[in-house]
Amino acid sequence: MRALLLVAAAGLSLGLIGVGCGSSETSPDDDDADTSSGTGGSTGVGSGGSGSGGGLTGLGQRTISGDITWNVTFDAAAQASGATDCSYTRHYEGVENSSSPWRCPQCEVVFEATVSMTAGQNDCYPQVSPNAPVDDEWIGWGNGVFYRGPLGLRLSDQGAATVAGTSLTSSNTVADLEATEVGAGTLGFQVDGTFTIGEQEGDPNHGFDVPETYACGWPKAAPAPYQGDYTLAIGQTMPDGVFLDSCGEAVRLHDFAGDYIVVDMSAIDCPPCNQKASEQEAFVQGMQTNDGITVHVITLLAPSLSDPLGDTSQQQLQSWISNYSISTPVLADRAWGLSLFSEAIMDAGYPSWALVSPNLEVLDMGTGYGGWDSYRSAILAHAGN
Repeated sequence: MRALLLVAAAGLSLGLIGVGCGSSETSPDDDDADTSSGTGGSTGVGSGGSGSGGGLTGLGQRTISGDITWNVTFDAAAQASGATDCSYTRHYEGVENSSSPWRCPQCEVVFEATVSMTAGQNDCYPQVSPNAPVDDEWIGWGNGVFYRGPLGLRLSDQGAATVAGTSLTSSNTVADLEATEVGAGTLGFQVDGTFTIGEQEGDPNHGFDVPETYACGWPKAAPAPYQGDYTLAIGQTMPDGVFLDSCGEAVRLHDFAGDYIVVDMSAIDCPPCNQKASEQEAFVQGMQTNDGITVHVITLLAPSLSDPLGDTSQQQLQSWISNYSISTPVLADRAWGLSLFSEAIMDAGYPSWALVSPNLEVLDMGTGYGGWDSYRSAILAHAGN
């Protein structure tokens, strides 16, 4: 009983289907004219690098403004079915957002952008996509590659990026895609973007700065800044992340180093997640009282199965804590869970979890809930008890 995440092979499409968790099938807005040429690898570069070139004075937050044009060509079979070669253009206005580097670990800088269609919406775009174009995307670049993603998950490789001073150009060629909207043949894209990089006063971290001490009373290991990648794998260090808690503060995962951790990706309306939460405090207290081991269950909470990438409010976090008498952190997930678990686990769903050692090594991970006893056994085995 869980919500399955079906991530399409095309880099910009995501379908979320609730199975046994009380949600109906949903299909977020997506740009089916996906022009991915690959997903790239995680390098741990993160965002906020120095890729903007010269000409900026360091006001604090970079901006980006420009257009991407998709030139679409159809083969003879598609044209015989009524398709005509065309183009459409989308305009981007973005601000730097370095608060969630797991969205594009290989990027030097990432922007959260609003997007509008300025040409080709009526005559061209319907020939390549059945869906309305999205109104916001994440874009960025790193190591000569342009990245893009509309849903807040991993940004995908969208061709070459060239930065010269305060100018960015991108280019990508994709051929032999099935022309599904016209019913026959294939289509191809030549995709070119031109942007101006600017700056403004602002916080590129968007307020996700960890305080000296936590108002909610969480421990503060304060390890060195995380320099690793954002791949979740058994035997590797758990990737770091920063999330808002019910006290309205930014909380860092790695501040819980020194104790065992269970990172649990949950959604408010997921029945297995609810059951797991209802039995969580007994597990935590039992480990402390009976086994002398402190365990922090860190819940990364989504507002619903139908809106897994939405913003979980402080009220929703507090309600979850109150409903299940939870003493360990409940944090608003910010696509960390979806980004990492969906890449690490086949058919990842709600709840998904990772068991982490005191030195932040991932000991095990999985999807679903079958009781807390298996967690206790794994922790005792690792601790030598």
